[in-house]
Amino acid sequence: MLAISPNNNEIHIYGDCILSGGMNWRKLHVLQEHDLLVSSIDWSPITNKIVSCSHDRNAFVWTFDSSTSVWKPALVILRIDRAALDVSWSLDGLRFAVASGSKCVPVCSYEEKNDWWVSKMVKKKFKSSVLCLSFHPCNGQVLAAGAADFKLRVYSTYDSEVDVMGPVSKPFLTALEFGEVYCELSCQCWVNALAWSPTGSSLCFSGQDSSIHFVHFSSSSSTPVVQTLSLSTLPLTSLLYLSETSTVAGGHDCVPLLFGKTQGEWSLMTGVTGGLDEGVGRGKEEMDGSTSASVASARALFQNKSVRGQASSEDSLNTQHEKPIIGLRAYSLKPLRFSSTALDGRLVVWDIAQIQPAHMAMSALSI
Repeated sequence: MLAISPNNNEIHIYGDCILSGGMNWRKLHVLQEHDLLVSSIDWSPITNKIVSCSHDRNAFVWTFDSSTSVWKPALVILRIDRAALDVSWSLDGLRFAVASGSKCVPVCSYEEKNDWWVSKMVKKKFKSSVLCLSFHPCNGQVLAAGAADFKLRVYSTYDSEVDVMGPVSKPFLTALEFGEVYCELSCQCWVNALAWSPTGSSLCFSGQDSSIHFVHFSSSSSTPVVQTLSLSTLPLTSLLYLSETSTVAGGHDCVPLLFGKTQGEWSLMTGVTGGLDEGVGRGKEEMDGSTSASVASARALFQNKSVRGQASSEDSLNTQHEKPIIGLRAYSLKPLRFSSTALDGRLVVWDIAQIQPAHMAMSALSI
């Protein structure tokens, strides 16, 4: 099943989501509690609950009632006065965090007595809107958040009422109280996206200055090791670890970029190729997924508009997506696939053909 928002205040849930160009998809449910644009959705694989947040400053937790086949919303007390921008479940599904324009992060847990989700605020050090966040992949007691104040911070979200097994500090030396900062990392601009590695020993984050930063934490040292790459591409807006040594990133270049780690150093991988497009309306054609091709196509497109006053007859980019990529998600492990969504309304599933230190190739099946 798949939950998406078609760039409005609704959430659509589809079934039978197989790789068939979307022709066999069935729209099963439409969730309509939000008043303004839905900014983020996350689906917990542990509890089967969906959490959504919106520019209307609200969030809802949706639970499926099998007896009536209806998704029922539960009230969330966020206590923010600006738009909610991003949302993420913890691994265990016991809490979720919401990024907001209120210079704070509500971390919400369920209160059974009143049948609602209540929030505790992470406020320390934020000086501007929080744009992205993600819980540690091994526990719900560590949260990374990137903000428009040019900082990425890692916070403790330990709550004695939720974490009955006690505090867990991994990947840090000692556990801290709720809302305390484990570390603070600088960027030269606002932080667009972040992602944890599968083991949680590393994370990466991207900035609006077309930079990407890889951070490694060690239990034997309190100081993380940071490697920064300055790219010639447009800014990256979404990140995903495929493994401890490979990362995929997407952004305003409309094509995923693959990064690999060899001999302890991260670099942009070469040999990225496009695949066959199976989407409706464009037919099957060979696509070139290289970064240089997408940049050249974009330059030619805008040059034609400025010189001729109109676009050329070939008014499309030579990439699977034609607008910025805003979401990357893991699709399957065997075969290794991930999906990308963009502002052009396309969802593309990428099939990783091989991952080797010197070469990484992939093909795409567009849905």
